Amino acid sequence: MYRQLALSVAVGLKPGRRVDAQTLWAPRPEGLLLWLHAGSAPDLAALCHLIQRLEQLEPMPEILMTMQEGLSCPCAMPDHVLVQPIPQDNIAQTTAFVQHFKPDFGLYCGAPLRAGLLWAMERQKVPLILTNARAADIDPPGFRLNRPAHQALALCFQHIICRDQSSARRINRLRPGLSPALPLGRLEEGGLTPEANPRIVDHLRPQLTGRPVWLAAHTRAGEEPMVAEAQRQMGRYSHRLLCVIAPSEPERGVALADGLMQQGWRIARRSTNDPITEDVQIVVVDVPDEMGVWYRLAPITFVGSSLVSGYGGQDPFAPATLGSALLYGPNVGGYLDSYSRLVNAGGARIVKDASSLAQGLQLLLAPDKAAAQAHAAWEVTSRGAEVTDKVLEILQEQLDDKAF
Repeated sequence: MYRQLALSVAVGLKPGRRVDAQTLWAPRPEGLLLWLHAGSAPDLAALCHLIQRLEQLEPMPEILMTMQEGLSCPCAMPDHVLVQPIPQDNIAQTTAFVQHFKPDFGLYCGAPLRAGLLWAMERQKVPLILTNARAADIDPPGFRLNRPAHQALALCFQHIICRDQSSARRINRLRPGLSPALPLGRLEEGGLTPEANPRIVDHLRPQLTGRPVWLAAHTRAGEEPMVAEAQRQMGRYSHRLLCVIAPSEPERGVALADGLMQQGWRIARRSTNDPITEDVQIVVVDVPDEMGVWYRLAPITFVGSSLVSGYGGQDPFAPATLGSALLYGPNVGGYLDSYSRLVNAGGARIVKDASSLAQGLQLLLAPDKAAAQAHAAWEVTSRGAEVTDKVLEILQEQLDDKAF
């Protein structure tokens, strides 16, 4: 009762108007329901990555996802994820939301902390995890009179994972006797290793032995002439360089290969299993489900859908997880935070046209340069892995408790 009263103070006792939950939100999915909430765009990207890892849980719960106003999902969600509008942070709407969906457990990622929604979850006794926590978001300095409300906010969560040690110490002082807040860092967007048929990898690898290889992945029709021109320019420096083009739509591969052959390029097509002989200059991947194969075989990847506008780029973390040095174009609005993290760490390099693409390739053909950039990119994708593993461990424990 004390915690609910203190949280009511934090909410400001805004009652709000009664609402009809059936008109505001979709029906509740059947079965166990996990609620996820993102407070910011990076938090949302991290949860989108986590959703893919949640498939490891047994049994896998249905997922209800909300996010701070103004955010939108950066990618399509699986069928078992229900994205719903967040309720207004007053007692009437948050109560209606929680009573309508009745989540079995929840994960709140980042800030701001919506005290009204947490108040409603507390009343419903929903066990919650808080990740990416900072002490300043729970217990802002300079507001000592509100300390009971801040403490009640901290007590809403069974488990708290903090960004840093100082936040963990401050938060632990607010919740003595409970599971201690852990200073594990941020839950961040990372890379899932793309699958690949090992037999195909083993079949192709000997054909590439001794040749420098670069991959142009997820290319669009407007980019492929620039890719070919960069390969032509690179012929002055590395006549054995092999370019692999994997268009975003593999069905375009036949026409792409025909056009390149008309320009004088020596081509191997994957759909016809052409051998990659020494005289082949470009491989066209005109079959689906081989991107993971080429991420493993190519030490340099140009991530396409980025030199021309209108596509928003592609996920750079997939090749980064497999140790590929990355080049990309300027049109990556759909993955801007991911590319910013990679660039800041020295794990990716931007190019703007065929000439700068060739310059980037020339730089990365030096093995030490490619290895350093690839390692920096891999480190970015690996950050947050400990947090992800801990979240999955806690959620599995909660699922096990529900089963008995």
